[in-house]
Amino acid sequence: MPTEIEPALRQTLLTLGIALLGLGGLTVSIAAQATLADVIDGVLILIDRPFRVGHRIQIQELQTWGDVWAIGLRTTRIRTLDNRMVVVPNSKIGRGQVVNYSYPDGRYRLEVYVSVAFGANVEEVRALFVDAVREVEGILDERPVDALVESLDDGAIKFRVRCWIDSYADFRHARDRVQSKLYHAFQEAALQSPTPTYDVRVLAGSQP
Repeated sequence: MPTEIEPALRQTLLTLGIALLGLGGLTVSIAAQATLADVIDGVLILIDRPFRVGHRIQIQELQTWGDVWAIGLRTTRIRTLDNRMVVVPNSKIGRGQVVNYSYPDGRYRLEVYVSVAFGANVEEVRALFVDAVREVEGILDERPVDALVESLDDGAIKFRVRCWIDSYADFRHARDRVQSKLYHAFQEAALQSPTPTYDVRVLAGSQP
């Protein structure tokens, strides 16, 4: 979920803060301005609350994601899945886009792709994949399971299989279970894998 911090409000607060420091006779260095910007954005994060402690977020511009460990005035601490602590200046968050995987709730739609060879019955394959995924542990029964034809190219019918899980925290394990189940269903139904075709042209060279 993108943050709702207004750039104009942020800039106004930053300008006001620098002006107040100037009135006090302080020389505002570049480092001090950066620190002040972090603090202002920290206050706005605490007021706007685009995420909270415990939420799983992704800061797209920094390619950083994990669970919010702490929100301070100057920095926000994010614990990654490999148990590393990433300390992010609040000004980086205030100027970027944040995806919140825990809000409004933790449910997450999982997508995987499976390809079968041309000649397969599309509706039979669709029903096979849907029934197989519904048997996977952790898939939400009350949410739909879809098997959509994504593309037709290179001798392949490519399906995008979609289902819902209770929490993004289980994403990797759920994807493993879904893909394993689809593989076994693929094998049991004796479906054919697509075989890439190549158009090879041999050009005769000029004769002396």
